[in-house]
Amino acid sequence: MFDLLKVRPARRAAYSALEPFVHRSADGRAGLEAGAWLQPQIIGFLATVVTLIAERTCGELRTHALASVQASVLTALTGIGPELIGEEICLLSSRRDAAFMAGSFGAVAFLEAMDVVRTPPSGDVAVLEELWSEHVERHIKGDQPFI
Repeated sequence: MFDLLKVRPARRAAYSALEPFVHRSADGRAGLEAGAWLQPQIIGFLATVVTLIAERTCGELRTHALASVQASVLTALTGIGPELIGEEICLLSSRRDAAFMAGSFGAVAFLEAMDVVRTPPSGDVAVLEELWSEHVERHIKGDQPFI
C-alpha cells in the first residue's frame, strides 16, 4: 500500500531526468514514432535508468510499484504502450539479451555521470550526452512504424 504513495515522486524524478534527452533525440528526427524506441539496448538503458532514479528517490519499491513507474515513464517518453514496454522488459531481461544488458550497464554509467554533473564545479554535460548517444541515439530506428 505504501509503495503506491512512492510511485508519483518516483515517476516525476525519472521523467524530469530523462525528458530533456528524449526531447533532443526526437527533435533531430522528424516523425519519430514509438516503434523507433523498441530496440533492446534502448529499452535496457531507459528501464534501468528509471529503476535506479526511482529507487534513489523513494527507496526500494515492490515489483508492482516499480513496474508502474517504468511503464508510465517510458510510455510518456517514447509513446510505447505500457503493456508492450512491460512485456519487452520482462522478455529481454529473462533472456539476458546481450544488447539489453549492455543498455543496463550503460544506464549505471549514465547515472554516475549525472551525479558528477550535479556536483559543481565538475559538471561536464558532454559525458552525459556521449553516453546517451552511445546507448540510445545510435540505436534509434527512425523508419520503424509502431506495431
